[in-house]
Amino acid sequence: MKKTILVAAALAAVAAATPAAAQNAAVAASPKATAGARLIKPLTLTRLTDLNFGTIVMGTISGDQTVTISGAGVVTCGANGGGLTCTNTAQATASAASYRITGTQGQVVVISSSPSTLSTTNGGGSSLVFNPIIPGPLTLQNSGNAGNDFNVGGSIVINSSTVDGVYSGDVEVQVAYQ
Repeated sequence: MKKTILVAAALAAVAAATPAAAQNAAVAASPKATAGARLIKPLTLTRLTDLNFGTIVMGTISGDQTVTISGAGVVTCGANGGGLTCTNTAQATASAASYRITGTQGQVVVISSSPSTLSTTNGGGSSLVFNPIIPGPLTLQNSGNAGNDFNVGGSIVINSSTVDGVYSGDVEVQVAYQ
């Protein structure tokens, strides 16, 4: 009987010394992790209309005069008595640039733009700095076209050394999901 107790004690000691042998069954996490993914459509940005300050008549200009067009297309023509007159003509009707975004409904989109250069198209070598005015973040109303339009305005500075002529340049606008 003494031998049986010693054998049993020896087997118990071996089992205690090898814990891996006691864990040969797999154990599942509790609770289980879940996997998920949010799939969204790629953004597209389409220009609908160009930005146009209209016609600006330069009189005797005092200092730097800022001409601004809002996103709603409203032109502010320098400071009072600054020597500028802004008009709409058949050839140059003032309008903000407009764009359309398509993407995934309910997603927030951030709009960005950087200043750009407007150069004279008549070869005079003169230029103006265009500073864009962009709207804040936009929540896409639907995945198609309706309800996802926005406007971009901007400003230019004119002074007594500004050369007359037609100025033109690109307005770079980017959109990204927030």
